Amino acid sequence: MLTMKTALSLFMLGTSVVFSSVALGQLSVDATGPVRQRAREASLGRGGGVGRKIPLQVAIAVIGDWDAHGMIEVDFTLTNTGRDALTIPISPNPGDLEPVDAAGYKVKRLTLRVTSSEMSGGVLPGGADLYGSPRFPETLTTVASGASVRVLTRVSLPHSADAVENVFMASAILNDETIKTVDGKTLSDLREIGSAYSPEYRLRSLLKPSD
Repeated sequence: MLTMKTALSLFMLGTSVVFSSVALGQLSVDATGPVRQRAREASLGRGGGVGRKIPLQVAIAVIGDWDAHGMIEVDFTLTNTGRDALTIPISPNPGDLEPVDAAGYKVKRLTLRVTSSEMSGGVLPGGADLYGSPRFPETLTTVASGASVRVLTRVSLPHSADAVENVFMASAILNDETIKTVDGKTLSDLREIGSAYSPEYRLRSLLKPSD
């Protein structure tokens, strides 16, 4: 478990990064909640991966200490490694994009997760889903080549001594999502645009404070 000194070091590191981000004009998104959910949640879902890569470099860092629910703040940094600008969604509140009527609608959806083959189920609880639509321009951002966006999330990383050598990877999956009504039920139809993955991290390296 993190010591108070380690937690303080990580917190101060995270704080300095946030201030630097503001100074440099880097966008930071707080996706730690609470989230404004849709009034009509999908009861059905379909979709699949396409195996296409998007030009994003994904990196994660741990900030702070575990809370009473076993969640810890994890900072995703998404850097555009392509030559062209890339537009991604940035709103953690899908309810803000939902129309008043029951008509179908489309959004961009970016899913951020941490996975481990050594953990039951593979995908750790937490992470973030970000949404955007041209109907709400403030929910999208265009990331220039070489620029980055930071997204603060909460993830249920293990905090036992037995897990320090466990290997984790972060993922970012970009989808077109269509919400529609089929036979009286709300359906989420996901069409993957592409995905990106971080290098592998051992838990001990994620929890080690930087010099």
